[in-house]
Parts: sequence; structure tokens; C-alpha cells
Amino acid sequence: MLLFKITSALAGSGSLYSYSVHERSRILLTGTTNVNSYECVSDSEIPRGSLMADFLPGSNAIYFNDAILVLEVSSFDCGNRLMNKDLHQALGGSESPFIEINLLEARPVSSMQRPNSGKIRVEISININGTTKNTDLVVDYRNADRYNYIISGSKELKMSDFGIDPPSPALGLVRVRDQVVIHFDLLVEANLITQN
Repeated sequence: MLLFKITSALAGSGSLYSYSVHERSRILLTGTTNVNSYECVSDSEIPRGSLMADFLPGSNAIYFNDAILVLEVSSFDCGNRLMNKDLHQALGGSESPFIEINLLEARPVSSMQRPNSGKIRVEISININGTTKNTDLVVDYRNADRYNYIISGSKELKMSDFGIDPPSPALGLVRVRDQVVIHFDLLVEANLITQN
């Protein structure tokens, strides 16, 4: 299951938004082995929810609090039952069954943004296998129509940074390389609910 957990409100000029993520959205992991490449797609749906954002006066940044995207490790399908099992176990298995991505803040990459599209630098923390790392990434956004936004991006990570030994399927004959890339392509509808 994928979900945003919003557990506390913000002080200042916080605004509450509702959102829904359309089923056409995709989140996937890609990587390579000593034999070939692989792609593991999350088959979970993202339910409708709410999101608290804080726009501080005089700042071009948007700050978030406890805005966490939770990815169930077992939702990723690599198209191979043994690869699925090995990947799920490597990413935490039953002891750490979720990847948590905590959205911290976002700001435009450039002041010369087009009105309906652009790039945003997002600061996040990622928890995999019980280990948390802070990082940032640049995402692309554009208006699909009046209420819908397409948000896409990717981030390369090393499994070893999260205490993960890359899986070795086929009795060790296939060796998964340390680097994995999380890709996302989300179609999101957002509406302002309340504004302080």
C-alpha cells in the first residue's frame, strides 16, 4: 500500500490540500546485474489523502511536516518470482516491510519558471531497511489540465548505504549491482481545502 501520512499541522501560514493520485501513476525500481538489467514496478494504488504545506512570507520554499510516502516493499513486481522474493528480502522483508520517503521542503530550481511547468528541488529523507538518509532530487512538473499535475523524477541510491547486501539470485551466479534507481511518474489532482 502507498499512502501519505499527515500527522500534525504546521504553524505559520500553513495550507491544507487534498489530493488524489490517479491509477495511471507509476513507481518503479531499476537496476542492473552482471547478466542484464531489471525493472520492478509497484502494483499498489495510492489512495486519496490530505497534505499540509507551509508557505513562509518572503520565502520561495514550501515546507512540509510529517508528509510521508510509504511504499510496501512486497508491492514491487520484477516479473520473476525468485527475483521478487530476493529483492523483497534484501530491502527489509518482514522486519522492515516499508520504504518511507519523507518530504521535507521544496523550492523552484530557477526563478524563470514557466507558469504551467518547471523544475523543483525537493529535500527528502528516505528510510529503507531501518536506515534513514537525507538527500535531494530535482523533479519535473507540468499542468495536465486545470486541476491535474504530472510530477516525475528519479533518484539513484546505493543499497549498501542502507545496510543492504544486493541479492544474488540463481545460487550466486547472478550478482545484483549496488546501484538502484527509484523512478516515479505521478498524475496528481490537488485542491486547496483551507488556508490560514
